[in-house]
Amino acid sequence: MLPSLHDDFLVSYEVNCETRQIKIRAKRDPRIPAVNKEQLTRIIVFNGVEGYQFENDAFGNIISSLETISVEKLLAEYGSRIAESYHWAGAPGPWAADLSSAPQVLAAKGVQGFVLSSSYGLSGWVLAKEALVEPA
Repeated sequence: MLPSLHDDFLVSYEVNCETRQIKIRAKRDPRIPAVNKEQLTRIIVFNGVEGYQFENDAFGNIISSLETISVEKLLAEYGSRIAESYHWAGAPGPWAADLSSAPQVLAAKGVQGFVLSSSYGLSGWVLAKEALVEPA
């Protein structure tokens, strides 16, 4: 289960195309009491990434939530933009050539949907096999 990132500050995100991994580093608001230092910074790692899109980086982003959703729900919400991206750039991958069969293709790979929402700034989605918390 993913931790709540509500009102955390987005410190950075890193996309490793070779390993198909994305890391998001978030820092808690220092005004909110923490039990220990480990709770101040969290790194969420997405492994087995099949596609993603982030937008509106405001270089001072405040996260509202990071939630797991079904691939079907993600494709219903972002499918038209995925189709356009595939048409123009071949992104996010061959599975996007036919969005009607994409849920089955992605399910066979064990892919889940993740949506990053913000109160201010960066938001987007990730399709990946897993998301886990890495020690900071």
